[in-house]
Amino acid sequence: MATIKDIAQACGVSLMTVSRALRENSPVKESTRKRILEEAERQGYTNTARQGRPASAEPPRQVQLILGNINGSMYYFHMRLLTALEQQLAACGFECIIRTTNGSYNIFLRIIERIKRSRCAGTILFGSFEPEQLETLLHALPGALLLDNHVRESFNGTYSSFSFNNRKAAYLAVKHLLSRGRKRIVLVTGPKEHFFTREMCAGYQEALSEAAVDFDPELVINTDFLAAGAAKEMRNILSQDVDFDSVATNDEMATGVYRVLQENHLKIPEDIAICGCDNLPIGEQLYPELTTITLDYQELASRAIKHIISGKSKQITQKVELEPLLLVKSST
Repeated sequence: MATIKDIAQACGVSLMTVSRALRENSPVKESTRKRILEEAERQGYTNTARQGRPASAEPPRQVQLILGNINGSMYYFHMRLLTALEQQLAACGFECIIRTTNGSYNIFLRIIERIKRSRCAGTILFGSFEPEQLETLLHALPGALLLDNHVRESFNGTYSSFSFNNRKAAYLAVKHLLSRGRKRIVLVTGPKEHFFTREMCAGYQEALSEAAVDFDPELVINTDFLAAGAAKEMRNILSQDVDFDSVATNDEMATGVYRVLQENHLKIPEDIAICGCDNLPIGEQLYPELTTITLDYQELASRAIKHIISGKSKQITQKVELEPLLLVKSST
């Protein structure tokens, strides 16, 4: 692992200059600091050592939330979960400290610097992170709670994981569409490498296999989880005359699907049935009202907070998956 000494030697500066350059409010000349940060990033330097005064016997009444926001990828889903967390923390008498990172190395270093000085009762991480940065944060914060996200199978660290059963969510959506006589079901989901996409695809294929319906990879559409991305992909498959009779997606992307189907004078659900996921308020405003998979945000937030404020998160790790439910409305 790279050290401050390695960076100092590469940049031709002193150890103290490197140490100061890596701080949040650095007195180092900006051009020198930029050169040091670039070298530190090139060498993969991360300092996760805990520093500062020892924690008091009585835990502070603060919990920090670290939100990953790569490429502006905070969705309505995350906002709803964030609201549930903040409200329930306040109800328990805890202050909520929110830190955000967008994947930038400079901002990541700032987060590391701040958490080294943090005396919070616990940490919850959620949103989208660069894999290496997420794993570094979990190593730096033993006992942290990862909310509705996953790390690589090779990761070895002490953390708890609370999430929704996304595979079951996709399974319920597809099984419901099959029960309505639909056989050509388009799955509109996120990027191929995203954990949510992998889990949704697994549930999708499980439901098809159970019903003895052949899996057609042409019907799996990858986009960016946004309405505009879903709309673009729907226009593409309509222009290619792909044969389909239904769509399974999430609620946010469903708004883009609705728009394109209506542009092409296709009726919902007569021509194309649609099932969403997340039970966002926007689904109630669509016409016809969107059938969806409902997720209990309040319950997920409540269980996560209870685990964090119990004071036992560093001694007891948990892995929890909450089960989703089908909420049938007019779009199917």
